[in-house]
Amino acid sequence: MMNKTPFEALDLNLIKIFFVIYEELNTHRAAERLNMSQPNVSRSLQKLRDAFQDPIFVKTRHGLTPTDKAHYLAQHLPNTWQELSDIINHVDEFDLSQLSGKIHATFHPALVGMLSDKLFLKLHEVAPKVQLIVSVWGNETEADLMTGKQDFAVTMLPHGMSKEMSIKPLPSLVAKVYLSKSHPLAQSTITEQSLVQYPLAILHVPGWNEHMTNIEKILMREGLVPDIVYRSPHPSSVLSVVSQTELIHPMGASYHGLYNDSVIRKIPLLNGEPILFKNHFCHHYRHRNKPLYQWLFETINEFILDEKASEKLE
Repeated sequence: MMNKTPFEALDLNLIKIFFVIYEELNTHRAAERLNMSQPNVSRSLQKLRDAFQDPIFVKTRHGLTPTDKAHYLAQHLPNTWQELSDIINHVDEFDLSQLSGKIHATFHPALVGMLSDKLFLKLHEVAPKVQLIVSVWGNETEADLMTGKQDFAVTMLPHGMSKEMSIKPLPSLVAKVYLSKSHPLAQSTITEQSLVQYPLAILHVPGWNEHMTNIEKILMREGLVPDIVYRSPHPSSVLSVVSQTELIHPMGASYHGLYNDSVIRKIPLLNGEPILFKNHFCHHYRHRNKPLYQWLFETINEFILDEKASEKLE
Protein backbone atom coordinates (compact mmCIF):
# COMPACT_ATOMS: atom_id res chain seq x y z
CA MET A 1 0.00 0.00 0.00
CA MET A 2 1.39 3.42 -0.95
CA ASN A 3 2.28 5.87 1.82
CA LYS A 4 -0.10 8.77 2.33
CA THR A 5 0.96 12.17 1.08
CA PRO A 6 1.37 14.91 3.74
CA PHE A 7 -2.01 16.34 2.66
CA GLU A 8 -3.78 12.97 2.95
CA ALA A 9 -2.26 12.38 6.37
CA LEU A 10 -3.23 15.79 7.74
CA ASP A 11 -6.39 16.33 9.79
CA LEU A 12 -7.84 19.41 8.08
CA ASN A 13 -9.37 20.57 11.37
CA LEU A 14 -5.81 21.38 12.39
CA ILE A 15 -5.68 24.10 9.74
CA LYS A 16 -8.35 26.15 11.50
CA ILE A 17 -6.48 25.71 14.79
CA PHE A 18 -3.25 26.78 13.08
CA PHE A 19 -4.77 30.06 11.87
CA VAL A 20 -6.21 30.94 15.28
CA ILE A 21 -2.89 30.25 17.01
CA TYR A 22 -1.14 32.26 14.30
CA GLU A 23 -3.40 35.24 14.96
CA GLU A 24 -3.32 35.03 18.77
CA LEU A 25 0.26 33.74 19.28
CA ASN A 26 -0.95 32.35 22.58
CA THR A 27 -2.46 28.90 23.16
CA HIS A 28 -4.67 30.10 26.04
CA ARG A 29 -6.31 32.82 23.92
CA ALA A 30 -6.55 30.45 20.97
CA ALA A 31 -8.33 27.91 23.19
CA GLU A 32 -10.87 30.54 24.23
CA ARG A 33 -11.62 31.46 20.61
CA LEU A 34 -11.88 27.82 19.55
CA ASN A 35 -13.94 26.84 22.60
CA MET A 36 -11.36 24.14 23.35
CA SER A 37 -9.25 23.35 26.38
CA GLN A 38 -5.69 24.67 26.37
CA PRO A 39 -4.21 21.12 26.57
CA ASN A 40 -6.21 20.12 23.47
CA VAL A 41 -4.86 23.14 21.59
CA SER A 42 -1.33 22.23 22.66
CA ARG A 43 -1.84 18.65 21.45
CA SER A 44 -3.13 19.97 18.13
CA LEU A 45 -0.07 22.17 17.84
CA GLN A 46 2.14 19.13 18.35
CA LYS A 47 0.26 17.32 15.56
CA LEU A 48 0.91 20.31 13.30
CA ARG A 49 4.60 20.17 14.17
CA ASP A 50 4.69 16.47 13.38
CA ALA A 51 2.78 16.92 10.11
CA PHE A 52 4.99 19.72 8.81
CA GLN A 53 8.19 18.53 10.49
CA ASP A 54 8.76 22.02 11.85
CA PRO A 55 8.29 23.73 15.24
CA ILE A 56 5.72 26.04 13.58
CA PHE A 57 5.66 28.27 16.70
CA VAL A 58 8.56 28.89 19.08
CA LYS A 59 8.02 29.91 22.70
CA THR A 60 9.35 33.32 23.78
CA ARG A 61 8.92 35.48 26.88
CA HIS A 62 6.02 37.26 25.18
CA GLY A 63 4.18 34.23 23.83
CA LEU A 64 4.72 32.36 20.57
CA THR A 65 6.73 33.41 17.53
CA PRO A 66 5.92 31.89 14.10
CA THR A 67 8.70 30.14 12.23
CA ASP A 68 9.40 30.77 8.55
CA LYS A 69 7.33 27.69 7.74
CA ALA A 70 4.39 29.12 9.71
CA HIS A 71 4.60 32.43 7.84
CA TYR A 72 4.69 30.53 4.54
CA LEU A 73 1.64 28.47 5.47
CA ALA A 74 -0.28 31.55 6.64
CA GLN A 75 0.36 33.37 3.39
CA HIS A 76 -0.38 30.49 1.03
CA LEU A 77 -2.99 28.25 2.66
CA PRO A 78 -5.84 30.80 2.97
CA ASN A 79 -6.33 31.24 -0.78
CA THR A 80 -7.78 27.74 -1.03
CA TRP A 81 -8.77 27.15 2.59
CA GLN A 82 -11.05 30.17 2.85
CA GLU A 83 -12.72 29.41 -0.47
CA LEU A 84 -13.46 25.88 0.74
CA SER A 85 -14.78 27.24 4.04
CA ASP A 86 -17.01 29.76 2.28
CA ILE A 87 -18.50 27.11 0.00
CA ILE A 88 -19.24 24.75 2.87
CA ASN A 89 -20.66 27.49 5.07
CA HIS A 90 -22.95 28.82 2.29
CA VAL A 91 -21.77 32.40 2.02
CA ASP A 92 -25.04 33.35 0.37
CA GLU A 93 -26.64 32.94 3.81
CA PHE A 94 -24.35 35.53 5.38
CA ASP A 95 -26.02 37.02 8.45
CA LEU A 96 -24.25 39.91 10.18
CA SER A 97 -26.34 39.53 13.31
CA GLN A 98 -24.85 36.08 13.92
CA LEU A 99 -21.28 37.19 13.36
CA SER A 100 -18.90 36.90 16.32
CA GLY A 101 -15.19 37.18 17.04
CA LYS A 102 -12.75 40.00 16.40
CA ILE A 103 -12.25 42.37 13.48
CA HIS A 104 -8.79 43.96 13.38
CA ALA A 105 -8.92 47.27 11.51
CA THR A 106 -6.07 49.65 10.69
CA PHE A 107 -6.64 53.29 9.75
CA HIS A 108 -4.39 56.09 8.60
CA PRO A 109 -4.14 58.43 11.64
CA ALA A 110 -5.80 61.24 9.68
CA LEU A 111 -8.81 58.97 9.08
CA VAL A 112 -9.09 57.04 12.33
CA GLY A 113 -11.10 59.74 14.13
CA MET A 114 -13.51 60.02 11.23
CA LEU A 115 -14.11 56.30 10.72
CA SER A 116 -13.35 54.13 13.75
CA ASP A 117 -16.13 55.37 16.07
CA LYS A 118 -18.73 55.23 13.31
CA LEU A 119 -17.69 51.73 12.28
CA PHE A 120 -17.86 50.44 15.84
CA LEU A 121 -21.30 51.94 16.43
CA LYS A 122 -22.59 50.45 13.17
CA LEU A 123 -21.14 47.04 14.02
CA HIS A 124 -22.54 47.28 17.53
CA GLU A 125 -25.96 47.84 15.98
CA VAL A 126 -25.94 45.09 13.35
CA ALA A 127 -23.37 42.61 14.75
CA PRO A 128 -23.33 43.08 18.55
CA LYS A 129 -21.20 39.97 19.18
CA VAL A 130 -18.26 41.36 17.20
CA GLN A 131 -15.25 43.04 18.81
CA LEU A 132 -13.61 45.83 16.80
CA ILE A 133 -9.89 46.29 17.48
CA VAL A 134 -8.47 49.46 15.90
CA SER A 135 -4.82 50.14 15.09
CA VAL A 136 -3.08 53.07 13.42
CA TRP A 137 -1.12 52.56 10.21
CA GLY A 138 2.55 51.71 10.81
CA ASN A 139 5.59 49.99 9.36
CA GLU A 140 4.17 46.52 10.00
CA THR A 141 0.67 47.10 8.62
CA GLU A 142 1.19 45.50 5.22
CA ALA A 143 2.90 42.45 6.74
CA ASP A 144 0.10 42.17 9.30
CA LEU A 145 -2.50 42.26 6.52
CA MET A 146 -0.61 39.53 4.68
CA THR A 147 -0.40 37.26 7.72
CA GLY A 148 -3.89 37.89 9.05
CA LYS A 149 -2.97 39.83 12.17
CA GLN A 150 -4.93 42.72 10.65
CA ASP A 151 -8.09 42.13 8.63
CA PHE A 152 -8.29 45.33 6.60
CA ALA A 153 -6.88 48.83 6.40
CA VAL A 154 -8.06 52.23 5.20
CA THR A 155 -5.32 54.57 4.05
CA MET A 156 -4.95 57.63 1.85
CA LEU A 157 -2.70 56.12 -0.80
CA PRO A 158 -2.17 52.61 -2.22
CA HIS A 159 1.42 52.71 -0.86
CA GLY A 160 2.85 50.38 -3.54
CA MET A 161 1.53 47.26 -1.88
CA SER A 162 2.16 43.64 -2.79
CA LYS A 163 0.21 42.13 -5.66
CA GLU A 164 -1.36 39.82 -3.07
CA MET A 165 -3.26 42.80 -1.68
CA SER A 166 -6.71 43.86 -2.85
CA ILE A 167 -6.93 47.67 -3.04
CA LYS A 168 -10.32 49.29 -3.66
CA PRO A 169 -10.69 53.06 -4.18
CA LEU A 170 -12.83 55.02 -1.74
CA PRO A 171 -14.15 58.57 -2.25
CA SER A 172 -11.51 61.30 -2.24
CA LEU A 173 -11.51 64.04 0.39
CA VAL A 174 -10.48 67.68 0.19
CA ALA A 175 -7.17 68.41 1.91
CA LYS A 176 -7.15 70.78 4.88
CA VAL A 177 -4.56 72.89 6.65
CA TYR A 178 -4.55 73.92 10.30
CA LEU A 179 -3.08 77.13 11.68
CA SER A 180 -3.34 79.34 14.72
CA LYS A 181 -6.20 81.84 14.90
CA SER A 182 -3.53 84.50 15.45
CA HIS A 183 -1.50 83.41 12.43
CA PRO A 184 -0.71 86.19 9.90
CA LEU A 185 -2.52 84.12 7.24
CA ALA A 186 -5.58 83.33 9.37
CA GLN A 187 -7.79 85.57 7.24
CA SER A 188 -6.05 84.84 3.93
CA THR A 189 -6.41 82.21 1.23
CA ILE A 190 -3.84 79.46 1.74
CA THR A 191 -1.93 78.75 -1.48
CA GLU A 192 1.16 76.77 -2.41
CA GLN A 193 3.19 79.91 -1.74
CA SER A 194 1.79 80.08 1.80
CA LEU A 195 3.12 76.59 2.49
CA VAL A 196 6.68 77.62 1.74
CA GLN A 197 6.41 81.07 3.30
CA TYR A 198 5.92 79.55 6.78
CA PRO A 199 7.40 76.43 8.44
CA LEU A 200 5.30 73.28 8.54
CA ALA A 201 4.29 70.75 11.19
CA ILE A 202 3.71 67.27 9.75
CA LEU A 203 1.81 64.21 10.96
CA HIS A 204 4.51 61.52 10.89
CA VAL A 205 3.11 58.14 9.83
CA PRO A 206 5.59 55.22 9.92
CA GLY A 207 5.37 53.09 6.81
CA TRP A 208 3.68 55.89 4.91
CA ASN A 209 5.49 59.24 4.87
CA GLU A 210 8.69 58.99 6.90
CA HIS A 211 10.79 59.38 3.75
CA MET A 212 8.74 61.84 1.70
CA THR A 213 5.54 63.52 2.79
CA ASN A 214 2.67 64.19 0.41
CA ILE A 215 2.98 67.93 0.83
CA GLU A 216 6.65 67.72 -0.18
CA LYS A 217 5.71 65.77 -3.31
CA ILE A 218 2.96 68.24 -4.21
CA LEU A 219 5.08 71.35 -3.67
CA MET A 220 8.19 69.93 -5.33
CA ARG A 221 6.15 69.34 -8.49
CA GLU A 222 5.59 73.11 -8.43
CA GLY A 223 9.31 73.72 -7.94
CA LEU A 224 8.83 74.64 -4.26
CA VAL A 225 10.58 73.23 -1.19
CA PRO A 226 8.76 73.35 2.18
CA ASP A 227 10.49 73.89 5.52
CA ILE A 228 9.33 71.04 7.78
CA VAL A 229 10.42 71.77 11.34
CA TYR A 230 8.18 69.50 13.41
CA ARG A 231 7.06 65.89 12.88
CA SER A 232 4.93 63.87 15.28
CA PRO A 233 2.73 60.76 15.03
CA HIS A 234 0.20 62.36 17.40
CA PRO A 235 -2.37 64.74 15.88
CA SER A 236 -3.04 66.38 19.25
CA SER A 237 0.65 67.24 19.61
CA VAL A 238 0.79 68.69 16.12
CA LEU A 239 -2.27 70.88 16.76
CA SER A 240 -0.84 72.01 20.08
CA VAL A 241 2.37 73.19 18.42
CA VAL A 242 0.43 74.90 15.63
CA SER A 243 -1.76 76.73 18.14
CA GLN A 244 1.29 78.31 19.78
CA THR A 245 3.43 79.16 16.74
CA GLU A 246 3.26 80.34 13.14
CA LEU A 247 3.66 76.78 11.88
CA ILE A 248 1.09 75.49 9.37
CA HIS A 249 -0.10 71.90 9.47
CA PRO A 250 -1.12 70.46 6.08
CA MET A 251 -2.95 67.14 6.02
CA GLY A 252 -5.33 65.03 3.98
CA ALA A 253 -8.62 65.19 5.85
CA SER A 254 -10.48 66.77 8.75
CA TYR A 255 -9.62 65.67 12.25
CA HIS A 256 -12.51 64.34 14.29
CA GLY A 257 -12.67 64.20 18.05
CA LEU A 258 -9.79 66.67 18.45
CA TYR A 259 -10.58 70.21 19.50
CA ASN A 260 -8.29 73.18 19.96
CA ASP A 261 -9.96 76.56 20.35
CA SER A 262 -6.78 78.32 19.21
CA VAL A 263 -6.63 76.57 15.83
CA ILE A 264 -8.62 77.11 12.63
CA ARG A 265 -9.05 74.83 9.62
CA LYS A 266 -8.85 76.02 6.01
CA ILE A 267 -8.89 74.51 2.53
CA PRO A 268 -5.62 75.20 0.68
CA LEU A 269 -5.61 75.89 -3.05
CA LEU A 270 -3.06 74.60 -5.54
CA ASN A 271 -3.15 76.59 -8.78
CA GLY A 272 -6.51 77.86 -7.59
CA GLU A 273 -8.04 74.41 -6.97
CA PRO A 274 -8.51 72.35 -3.79
CA ILE A 275 -6.14 69.42 -3.27
CA LEU A 276 -7.83 66.01 -3.27
CA PHE A 277 -6.50 63.04 -1.33
CA LYS A 278 -7.43 59.56 -2.47
CA ASN A 279 -8.45 56.92 0.06
CA HIS A 280 -8.26 53.16 -0.31
CA PHE A 281 -9.71 50.05 1.34
CA CYS A 282 -7.02 47.35 1.55
CA HIS A 283 -7.01 43.68 2.51
CA HIS A 284 -5.36 40.43 1.48
CA TYR A 285 -6.58 38.96 -1.78
CA ARG A 286 -7.82 35.84 0.02
CA HIS A 287 -10.72 37.87 1.46
CA ARG A 288 -11.94 39.08 -1.93
CA ASN A 289 -15.11 36.93 -1.94
CA LYS A 290 -16.07 37.34 1.71
CA PRO A 291 -19.43 39.08 2.20
CA LEU A 292 -18.16 40.66 5.44
CA TYR A 293 -15.41 42.52 3.59
CA GLN A 294 -17.84 43.74 0.97
CA TRP A 295 -20.09 45.03 3.77
CA LEU A 296 -17.14 46.75 5.46
CA PHE A 297 -16.10 48.39 2.19
CA GLU A 298 -19.63 49.62 1.41
CA THR A 299 -20.14 50.89 4.97
CA ILE A 300 -16.87 52.83 5.06
CA ASN A 301 -17.58 54.15 1.57
CA GLU A 302 -20.87 55.58 2.91
CA PHE A 303 -19.11 57.17 5.89
CA ILE A 304 -16.68 58.98 3.59
CA LEU A 305 -19.49 60.09 1.27
CA ASP A 306 -21.23 61.57 4.31
CA GLU A 307 -18.01 63.43 5.15
CA LYS A 308 -17.81 64.79 1.60
CA ALA A 309 -21.39 66.03 1.87
CA SER A 310 -20.57 67.84 5.11
CA GLU A 311 -17.51 69.44 3.47
CA LYS A 312 -19.75 71.08 0.89
CA LEU A 313 -21.68 72.74 3.71
CA GLU A 314 -18.56 74.39 5.19
